[in-house]
Amino acid sequence: MSDPKIKMYERALAREKAARKEAERILEEKSLELYHKSEELRVSNSKLEDIVKERTSELEGVFENIVDAYVVMDLMGTVIKMNQAAEELLGYTIKDGLNLIELVHPDEVQKASKGFEELYTAGSVTDFHIKIVIASGKTCLVHINASLVRNASGKVIAAQGIVRDITQEKAAEQRLIDSENRLSTLILNLESGILLEDEHRNVVITNNRFCDFFSISATPDQLIGVNCENAATESKDLFKNPEEFISRINTLTQNKEQVLSDELKLKDGRILERDFIPIYEEGVYKGHLWTYRDVTLRRKFRESIEAERQKYSDIIANMNLGLTEVNLDNEILMVNNSFELLSGYTEEEILGKNAKEILLTPASQIRLTQEKKKRLKGVSNSYEVEVITKSGELRHLLISAAPNYNINGKVIGSIGVHLDITELKSLEIQKENLLKKLEKSNHELQEYAHVVSHDLKSPLRSINALVNWIKDDNEGVLTEETMSHLEMIDTTLEKMEQLISDVLEYSSVGSENAAPEKVDLQEVLADIETLLHCPEHITLTIHPDLPTVNGDKVKLQQLFQNLMSNAIRYCDKEKGLIEVGFTENKTHYTFTVKDNGIGIPKEYHDKIFKIFQSLNNHKDSTGIGLSIVKKIVDLYKGSIWLESTVGEGTTFFFTLQK
Repeated sequence: MSDPKIKMYERALAREKAARKEAERILEEKSLELYHKSEELRVSNSKLEDIVKERTSELEGVFENIVDAYVVMDLMGTVIKMNQAAEELLGYTIKDGLNLIELVHPDEVQKASKGFEELYTAGSVTDFHIKIVIASGKTCLVHINASLVRNASGKVIAAQGIVRDITQEKAAEQRLIDSENRLSTLILNLESGILLEDEHRNVVITNNRFCDFFSISATPDQLIGVNCENAATESKDLFKNPEEFISRINTLTQNKEQVLSDELKLKDGRILERDFIPIYEEGVYKGHLWTYRDVTLRRKFRESIEAERQKYSDIIANMNLGLTEVNLDNEILMVNNSFELLSGYTEEEILGKNAKEILLTPASQIRLTQEKKKRLKGVSNSYEVEVITKSGELRHLLISAAPNYNINGKVIGSIGVHLDITELKSLEIQKENLLKKLEKSNHELQEYAHVVSHDLKSPLRSINALVNWIKDDNEGVLTEETMSHLEMIDTTLEKMEQLISDVLEYSSVGSENAAPEKVDLQEVLADIETLLHCPEHITLTIHPDLPTVNGDKVKLQQLFQNLMSNAIRYCDKEKGLIEVGFTENKTHYTFTVKDNGIGIPKEYHDKIFKIFQSLNNHKDSTGIGLSIVKKIVDLYKGSIWLESTVGEGTTFFFTLQK
């Protein structure tokens, strides 16, 4: 190889060595610099790690000790971190894998969706209220402030929020609102006019009644804040004495002292009563309250009461009935003029005296003591007493007495109204004597009726026996006409005997005083149906549920039997019909006996109930049966009447008390 080429290679090699050395030098310098930088970075990282640990520890302390519930959730709503306050509020721990969406109350799901949407869109949500259902099943209203959590690159990785239970707070707030509303409504609708002014006489609150009293067209709300310095001047023309009205208001507002029941008279005749009540707070004057009441009716009522009191005082003083007022010791406190005349004593002579001792007989004193015990229990009563007047005359009084009360409802005595019944008592004694004589006469008459009945029936039976003997002794001898005459005599004798029996029965109705008993009318009608001879062509229908009544079974049987016998006796139809029924109301039963017989003309409707009055001369009729019916119905204080159409039938109606 030529020298130039060798030299050229040597020079290139030398340059390459020099460049390598320079590169090695530079590399060493950079390595040293990198080492120093690495050391600095290590120290910085160590310091940063210490700071992060310190800050993390601080945050953990804040997180654990924050008073309100703090919750961190992932983007699906699952809780990934929560403090003790959150566990206590929700009733769950982090181990339960709780998803916050599951806690939302069913009624608030849509609201929750909008809240999450706002959180993800705006990055935060504040002052958000929603109802949740905690682990115990209780529904709570919570207040939430929440924000998104991002990583270093700004990507959303979670959400965090502070949750506060405001259930009680909201309930208390609602109660306060309700209370304020009720108070406001109460004030607005009070019968009294209300005006509350502050210390500068600006309206704080008023009501509708106040506006009505003073003919103010504005509403209570519109008056709030209005100054009332000149209000009295504007309203003065409503009052009878305008200047006095203004001066009185100025005096009250200047003195700032409570004044009650001021009376104001208006030109239209109304009377208002006013109260002025100053309001102080810790000794500092804060305003005053005016209240106005319309007492027009009360004043007029009081005047009317006073007039009535005077009127009745005059009536009491001059009425014909004796009036007294006594205390619990029977001492007379008041008497009227009539009692003075009745007793013979003047008011001065009798006031303060013991009424029982000065007026009553010993027997009546005992009676008064008994009646007084009832009045002490609040019982009003009436009773008779015997009194001895000042002149020594014995008189009978009917006393209507009532307890007298004080304002506390305690019995403090009696008030008695006295009626002189001396003459009535005399008439009553005469009546009792007359009744005794009448009772004796009735008894004697009853005995006489039985004797007469027996004495009259004996000859009739003898005649009947003689007629039968004549028939037997002359059988086949007497002519047919003679036998017919004898049959007529026999029939007449039977009718005569029936008449005597009916008269005795009529006279006996009401004379027997048998004690009332429960009578099953269904059984009574069944017995009558057995006793009566009801022809085959007559259909008898009896109501299946006749009631049970109080009375005498024999008389009730007579009642129904006579009516049903009449219906059978006067049936002229090929197919006869008799129906017994009833209706009822609160106090009476109304019974009916209906037939389709000959009927009764209207002019006989009253006549047939009188003794010995018969519609026709039927051979079996004595004219007493319906009289007995009427007498029995009257005995039971009932009524009897009939409806009838001649040729079609008759319905008898009668009532019996339940």
